[in-house]
Amino acid sequence: MIATKNLEIDLPCGVFYDLSNLVLDLNGTLTVDGTFLEGVLPRLQEISSILNVFILTADTFQTADDITKSLEKMENITVHRLESGRGDIQKLNFIEKIGREKTAAIGNGCNDVLMLREAALGICVIGPEGASVEAINASKALFLNICDALDLFIKRNRMIATLRK
Repeated sequence: MIATKNLEIDLPCGVFYDLSNLVLDLNGTLTVDGTFLEGVLPRLQEISSILNVFILTADTFQTADDITKSLEKMENITVHRLESGRGDIQKLNFIEKIGREKTAAIGNGCNDVLMLREAALGICVIGPEGASVEAINASKALFLNICDALDLFIKRNRMIATLRK
């Protein structure tokens, strides 16, 4: 059962976000070479008090078990391991299952494109592993650092400043 969480952002241009979930790609977004980037864990902890946090991974670096252990003390953060095959379809199906209209998503790769495009709010991060052009084009916002992207949910005025028209 997913806990009821809610983050409302009312942009001055008439766009309204009513979010309950944040779905995050793991490799290349939160981690580099299978290790969390500096500053990510405290931000995830803070965001998990506002939104349900889901981390999706194909487990490219075989670190999902260690990642899950490092997050087990944090409430409302779930690591979901994808099956082999079309990760893009699995990520899309995942956000549809939890409610894409109430979901923000952050990713960087080709397998994130459908999720980024179909989520209520798609954000791309160009981190140390880069980002695909398709992921950039499917997003409403682009960041060079995952911590800056996560701060949108902690410091809501940044979201207003970035997304208003």
